[in-house]
Amino acid sequence: MTQLGDLHVKDSFRAPDKQPPHGRIVTVVAVALLAFALGVYWFLARDDTDEPVETVVEAPREVTPAPPEPVVPDPEPIEVPALNDSDGFVRKLVEALSSHPELTSWLVTDGIIRRFVVVIDNIADGTNPAQHITFLRPQNRFTTTNSESTLLINPDNYRRYDLHAEIIDSLDTQGSAELYHLLEPLITEAYVELGNPDRPFLGTFERAVINLLDVPIVDVPPAIVEHAPFFHLTDEILESLSPAQKQFLGMGPNNVRTIQAKIRQITLAIGIADSRLP
Repeated sequence: MTQLGDLHVKDSFRAPDKQPPHGRIVTVVAVALLAFALGVYWFLARDDTDEPVETVVEAPREVTPAPPEPVVPDPEPIEVPALNDSDGFVRKLVEALSSHPELTSWLVTDGIIRRFVVVIDNIADGTNPAQHITFLRPQNRFTTTNSESTLLINPDNYRRYDLHAEIIDSLDTQGSAELYHLLEPLITEAYVELGNPDRPFLGTFERAVINLLDVPIVDVPPAIVEHAPFFHLTDEILESLSPAQKQFLGMGPNNVRTIQAKIRQITLAIGIADSRLP
């Protein structure tokens, strides 16, 4: 049996001790209002008597052509800094993806892109990335409960990850995908540093996503047995999951649903085909 991990291997399952251009709209509305105003004026100015009406021919008025619509320049290209100098740049862009007040607490560490690459690489290989994301460690300890003679995971444990799911669910999907593409050169550089000069990072990202989407939704608290200093799942299928998958499973069914949905949305927005995902 493999050890059952939590977000941090030595914590969670240890034995107790997230229109058309404005200018065009304005122009269309202005033309419509102008046509309506002229029509109303003509109707109200009609004379219904039988007396002849003197016709006054006015000289044609000089028509001033409407000014052309302003040309909106293309946005200036964003200058991406060097990998070693990218933390401040990345923090600012990631903070723009969500209004959740707790997101900034995830961005206090250094080497954000390198850390992201290592975590994705770990998940793709099934390894628990706990040592690289210690700032996500839940404050409360893992607890168990009993049902007759069976030891179960206490569902109260799942609430420790509600905030994690909320933050991830709050991320703007399209903005996250655009940020990925913007930072892709730096991500590739960090991935090469990790020892992958010939393997594209996007393939590793896809494998990591598939591993997380393959985690089943378990609505009933799983049974466990103590195997000091950790616990093992008694269900052989669940116990056969990779450490990274069991880590994710331990966040609880509702949080897993929420995060899987957001992962799928962002992955599709990045450009990975739905047919390639579970």
